Order: sequence, then structure tokens, then C-alpha cells
Amino acid sequence: MNKEKRDLKALITAYGRKSLWISVTAVMTLLIACGSSASPSAVNNSKDTGFIVTKAGMYDSEDIDALIVGRNEQNKTITFYNREVNREYTLNYDGTSKIYDKYGTAMSMDQVEVGTIVDITFLKTKRLLNSMQGSQNAWELSEIKDFDINELDNRMYAAGSNYWFDRSIEVYADGAEATLMDINPVDTITVRGVDRMVYSVSIDEGHGYLRLKNEEYFVGGWIEITGSKIIKTIGEDMIIAVPVGTYDVQLSNKGVEGLKTVSIDRNKETELDIGDIQVEELVTYGNIIFVVEPSTAEVYIDGEAVDITKPVSVEYGVHQLMVRAAGYQTLTQYIKVGAENATLEITLEKQEDYEYTVPVASPSVSVAVLPSPSPVPTSSPSTNIVTTGTTISGHKITISAPTGVEVYLDGSYVGIAPISFTKVSGKHEIILRKEGYVTRSYTIAVDTEAQDEIFSFSDLVPNAGTTVIVTPTPTPTPTPEPVVSVTPTPEPAATPAPAPTPTPTPTPAQEPESITPEPTQNSSADPTPTQETTPEATSEVVATPSV
Repeated sequence: MNKEKRDLKALITAYGRKSLWISVTAVMTLLIACGSSASPSAVNNSKDTGFIVTKAGMYDSEDIDALIVGRNEQNKTITFYNREVNREYTLNYDGTSKIYDKYGTAMSMDQVEVGTIVDITFLKTKRLLNSMQGSQNAWELSEIKDFDINELDNRMYAAGSNYWFDRSIEVYADGAEATLMDINPVDTITVRGVDRMVYSVSIDEGHGYLRLKNEEYFVGGWIEITGSKIIKTIGEDMIIAVPVGTYDVQLSNKGVEGLKTVSIDRNKETELDIGDIQVEELVTYGNIIFVVEPSTAEVYIDGEAVDITKPVSVEYGVHQLMVRAAGYQTLTQYIKVGAENATLEITLEKQEDYEYTVPVASPSVSVAVLPSPSPVPTSSPSTNIVTTGTTISGHKITISAPTGVEVYLDGSYVGIAPISFTKVSGKHEIILRKEGYVTRSYTIAVDTEAQDEIFSFSDLVPNAGTTVIVTPTPTPTPTPEPVVSVTPTPEPAATPAPAPTPTPTPTPAQEPESITPEPTQNSSADPTPTQETTPEATSEVVATPSV
């Protein structure tokens, strides 16, 4: 009996072990089968094919405070500029690329503007933009009318503060690249930067041009364009850059005043006929008592020194007032005389002070101090372009190209290019005009160096719908000084040497594999004209702005 029990127990134990072995074998077989069904995919993914499956949110690189310098909607690419390495690079974008403004609000790529400063992440191996957001370090000043750009000192005044810029500053007009010379003080701009450094300037609202017709009587008088802060002396055949818009134009001379309304379109000329203003000469004078601090200051009205120890008799109308004293900031202001007696109190600020206060008349004063832009260290921005400068005796400024165009200096006609005129330091406005072409203006900065300067600008663009017939003509030369001789001929020295043909700006290099390549010079990021000094002490500036 006992033997039978032992045999039965052994049989049960053996059966259990066999079942366990069968179960383990079945499980391992199942695992092997599953593994073999998944193995082809796993093996393929492990191969080094160079292909990377990208997913939304993947990136391996980033760039902080990158400047957007270009965007191609057709190719779906966007180009950035990295200031640290002075290099541009281009990334692709698609539906997975996330775009946000500075505050995290989602945007579309259509809302992105060139000149914007952004923080980006991207997949370097695919050159694919992952995310782009307005830089947290950047600032933006929009719709700025009160500004001053000093190219000689690389300084910019905008919206009450001072900033700096360098050769990498980007300028845009209508989304296209431009130069600092394309910015007219009457324009409206957007300025972007980081800390006190300006990265980009965009021209939001440009300007057109105003020409007077039948202005003979008012030559020597004044024109004031209400609402634009433009006040100028009226000259023969003058042209004025005016912001886009509709304005009242006030004209005055010898006691005669007239009022006209004019509309200005961008990059177009508007002719204003003032021949119908009734002219009845009635010269009236007002007496102005000046109270000036310091008492040693010199006072000039319309460029002539006046004695302020007694009342000064001034003709009714608009006049330019300048007050200066050693150790103090020079004040230039326009006043409008319209009463028999008035008192004007002026206090100059010391040279080391940063700002000055525009003088205002006392309550009983009948002299109107016309509005001017906000103050700025060392000089105040002005829509009249020309600043008080120093005449560099024996040296000239030459406008060498484009040839055959009318040249206007600070609104006054000087001749046909190529043309030379006396060099006066400071900021000046150059307007180029030719029938059938789009008029262009440039703001140039002239230094105090004892050398000639040559400016060469790009060709004017034909007006829309204008057929231009080019015929060979001799190159015009400036009118020489009168010479008493049997056969008057221009002196050779009167003909400025033509500037060399502007070389086209080289195309920027293709985008790098990463954003940290060896630094290279980026020609497209430097709109500042190149100045070259020749052994003959001549500086040449070649400007090739886009239209």
C-alpha cells in the first residue's frame, strides 16, 4: 500500500515538472515569435541611413536676439542675422513651426516683419525652424517722428532718448533693404534694438515733394507747412520734402500773407501755384525786447547780428532766430512776429548739460515761438535738414552720379550732375530730380576734414508708365566761374572727376551648417556708405540704395 502511494506521488511530481517545462517553453516561444515579428523594423531603424524622422517640438540649436533680415514666402524660408558672429543664415519653416509675439500670443508668418528681433529654436541638421518668439531683451519704438541720426558719431536720438548704432544696423523701406541716407527727417520710423544699441530702422511713412509755381514775389520770404514743423526760406526753383498727408501752407513776404492747401503723396511731386495770392505790399514792423541769459550772448535774426541792448525792429512774419555764447549750447529757433511790441526771454543751457529748454514767451508777449522738435544733446533734430556747419575753405562736395539729373542742396537748386559746391560740414539734404523719373532724396553727413568729398548715388527709376528713350549725350559739367578770355571755356579744375562705377553689393553667403561659423564680413548688413580717402585728399561715398 505504501509502495503504491509513493509511486503515485512520484508520478504526480513528474507530471507537474513536465507541465511547468511545457508552459515555460510555450511562453518563450511566444516571446520569440513576437520579437521576430518586430525585429525587421528595429533592425532597419538601427541602420545609419542619415534620415531623421522629425517631430513637432524637436530642436538642437537656439539663437537669442536674432534679427530677421529676409523672408521668402514662396520658398517658405526666413533669414536671420547673428550679430555675435556677424553672419546670416537661412532656415526653412512649415506648419510645425510655432510663431509667437513677445508676450506669447500666437502669430502667423504673414505678420512677421523684417527688422524684428526674435529668439528662435531650430533643428540644425534639417535647417528647420521650430519656434520663434519676439525677443525678451528687445525694445521697439513705433511711429517715431521725433528723431535725429548722426552718422558721424554713430548716435541716434529717438523719442526723447539717445541710442548708439554700428555698421551692422539694418534699414528697411517698404520691406526692402535701404540705407541711413534714405531716411529723411520728415519720415515716420520704427526703431528696434537691445539695451542702448539700435539693430534696425524701418521707414513706416515716407515723404513726397512740394514745388512752388509763380513764386517770384515770395522769394526771400517764408513758407510754413502747418502740422509738419517745416519752415523754410523761399528760394527760386526750390523743392521741399514733405511728409505724406494734407496740409495748410502759409506763405509770407513783405507783409503779404497767403494760405493754400496741398496733398502730398509718397515719392511723388506736387506743384503748388501761388500766383493767385493777392499782393498788396504793406510792410509792418514789431519791436522785440530780448532778455537773454547769459548777457554776453550774441543774437542773430535771419543770419544778421542784432543789438539787444535796445528794442529790435523786426518785420511781421516768420524769422530765424539764433542765440549763441561761449560755453553754452547754441539755440536755433523760428519766431513769428505779429504784434507791435513783444518781450522774449531766452536762457541758454551750459555746454556740459544734456538738454535745453525751448524758450517761451511771457504771457504778455506777442511773438509766437514756433514749435520745434524735442531737445537732444548737442543738437536738436530739425525738419529743415541743414545744420549750422563750418565752411571748409578750398574744398568741395561733388555729386558725380547719376549724371544729367537736377541736384538740390537743402531744397535749393544748384545745377545738373555732375556738380560741385562748397563743402560745409553738418547734415544736408540732397534731392535728385529728372522729368519722367521718381524723385529721390538723401540725407548726407559731411565731416570737417580738409578734403573734398564725392557722392555717387544710384540711377533714378522711371515713373510708372513712362517710356524712357536713352540717347547718347555728352556728360554735363558744372557751370564754371566767369572767365574773361577771347574764347570762354570751362577751367579743367571746375569739372569734378567722375566717380568710379559703383560695384554691386555681393550676394551674401549661403546659410551655414550652424550659427557659430568662423566670423566673416557680411556686406549686406552694412548700409553705411564706404568712404575712401585718396592721396589727393578726396573722400568718395558710393550709395546704392534700393527703391
